[in-house]
Amino acid sequence: MRGYVLRRLLLIIPTLLLLVLGTQFLATLAPGDPAENYARLHSTSGVATPAQIAHARVLLGLNRPFFVRYVAWIAGAVHGDLGVSFTRNTHVAAEIGSRLGATLELALTALGLTIIVATPLGAFAAMRHGSWFDHTLRAGSLLLASIPGFFLAYVLIEVFGTQLNLLPVAGREEASSIVLPAVALSAGGIATASRLLRASMLEVLGEDYIRTARGKGLSSVRVVARHALPNAALPVITVLGTLLGYLLAGSVVIETVFAWPGVGQLLAEAVAERDYPTIQGLVVIAGAFFLIINLLVDLSYRFLDPRVRLAKQ
Repeated sequence: MRGYVLRRLLLIIPTLLLLVLGTQFLATLAPGDPAENYARLHSTSGVATPAQIAHARVLLGLNRPFFVRYVAWIAGAVHGDLGVSFTRNTHVAAEIGSRLGATLELALTALGLTIIVATPLGAFAAMRHGSWFDHTLRAGSLLLASIPGFFLAYVLIEVFGTQLNLLPVAGREEASSIVLPAVALSAGGIATASRLLRASMLEVLGEDYIRTARGKGLSSVRVVARHALPNAALPVITVLGTLLGYLLAGSVVIETVFAWPGVGQLLAEAVAERDYPTIQGLVVIAGAFFLIINLLVDLSYRFLDPRVRLAKQ
């Protein structure tokens, strides 16, 4: 177990190095000149002269060779320095740290909502296989998974914010401000997790030990809760682990629509401003989250199902 964990942790390092390399290379191909943008933002007249652009290029280190900048960024990141924002003139690590809590709050709330809603829906649909509820869930989850997140967000704002005036639609000032963005963010996950749990439950409910449990006189609820659901949960855990990574890294649209002050909104602002250090820092942190979450999901298999053995590679 310890050797497996150590190997997986060591593999994170080259993966992140390649991620940084790819992000920095794509930044060089992006349209526009960040030095010109920086000079224009810091010019009193709002217009950048060639001399100001040249000075900004030196100030931002854009005049150095590609691999020199790459090595310098890696050296700084090892010490917790992710660079300085081109547009805010603040440390990227501090900027991300100030917004990460809001994103974690939103992502974990959406994940909890996904588990709470998808688990009973998927389990009950499997128990009532072929019924009207089963068919309704399958059709409804397919429809829900097909709706773009931004469209659902605007529908929720119109219905619950504008028409009914029940919930706030922007910001993070009130405790209820998280309800609408969490619902919009969790909708796709609920659809996916409920369908997957239903399919996994149908497979498990046909096993011999389930028939034995029923033959002993156990109620359907006890059979599902004690025997079927724990064994059907493994593939769902994989999806939920991946989903958490998506919720943390892919909430750009939802945070922007609801003006939620998280890293998703920060990424949208950085892309619009061509703030490459901030973009690179966010991409690397998101990649690290994905890798760590995948490792935790793999380790959770061993504790949830003793039959699972971690590969010796």
